[in-house]
Amino acid sequence: MKASTLLLPRQAKQYLLAKEYALLIFLARHQGQTFTREHLLNQVWGMEYPSERTVDDHIYRLRKKLVSLPEFELLTVRGTGYRLSLHETNGPRMRPSLYDAELQAAVGQLFQKYHLLGQGDSMMALAAQQEVLGIEVNSYYSRYLHFLDGDLAYFVHDHTAPVHDQLYWISILYGILIPPEEALGLLEKILQSGLLSPHQHREMYILNIIDIYAENGRFAEAEKRLIETRWVVKEDELIGFHIPVAAAELYLYILQNEPDKVNKKMDQIRLMLEDTPYLRELIRFHFLEGIWQYSQGIIQDAISSVDLGMQVYYESKSTPHLLISLGQFLRYIDRNPHPTLEKETKTLKLKLKRILAELNEKHQYDALLGPAHDRILNFLASV
Repeated sequence: MKASTLLLPRQAKQYLLAKEYALLIFLARHQGQTFTREHLLNQVWGMEYPSERTVDDHIYRLRKKLVSLPEFELLTVRGTGYRLSLHETNGPRMRPSLYDAELQAAVGQLFQKYHLLGQGDSMMALAAQQEVLGIEVNSYYSRYLHFLDGDLAYFVHDHTAPVHDQLYWISILYGILIPPEEALGLLEKILQSGLLSPHQHREMYILNIIDIYAENGRFAEAEKRLIETRWVVKEDELIGFHIPVAAAELYLYILQNEPDKVNKKMDQIRLMLEDTPYLRELIRFHFLEGIWQYSQGIIQDAISSVDLGMQVYYESKSTPHLLISLGQFLRYIDRNPHPTLEKETKTLKLKLKRILAELNEKHQYDALLGPAHDRILNFLASV
């Protein structure tokens, strides 16, 4: 099979992350050739300067996803690097299910349910096996899986989606990564731009921005927005919003240091999670509980809550919720030190920073903040 005649399966780009796809394309175009990690870094990552471990991580994930494509064999050449071999198949696979409207509708409903429950690992597993299963992930969930992974690079470099989608996904991830005082002004400008779809505008207006108002000390505005949010959630019957809104309210009470309201809201959220154990919200709850425990000087309990949150994260795979939680926790510690518990606080802070550093190493956020900011400004300048 010549490189010039190479045709990747049509779903490949949908279920591979941006750099996984770029890596596969490069190796496929040079099938049979062995490349060192350094060479792959130069060819695929260019000026982004990640570590060689980044190559190993991408190879590992790519190899797992290629299980459903037996014509691709990703080999490790000991002491040298990696090589991709392509094997002839007996013609294109017959997948009548791709044209079965009933089955494809059922797949869409399955993704919606996994999304609601926060089972990101289930969604990713299903997407990775779509070639074998004869299903196709729609464009929304193809992009959402990149968002779930925290893959800012994908959205920064994606120019194929509608403008409102590009702006929304980039601004949410970028807004999580920058200081809240910078994020607030930017999100307010985006809301005023009219560039978002009605659904995206509603979600950013009634949910994404509440925590940022609170972190900027604008408690009255956060409370006012919460009143409006509860009304919208009820009127529009946004079932999946009840726990996220309660979590935003809990965070506001923690920042205001109102113990009675905090304890009452935590009990309420525990009952809600027992009834509907949404994994994304469970990550947030464990971290918020940890912040409150830290505020009370119960550092070991706070560390245990972080560990519980990470256990849920490995099932949910919701990187944006983890990033939000890490940022809020670290900022809270910086603003509210415990001088008499310096050693315990250092242990907690190192744990949080290590998790954040691993995410940054994987996604190269430091290198992407500038390009993400420029793209957002370009969108806003077009209004």
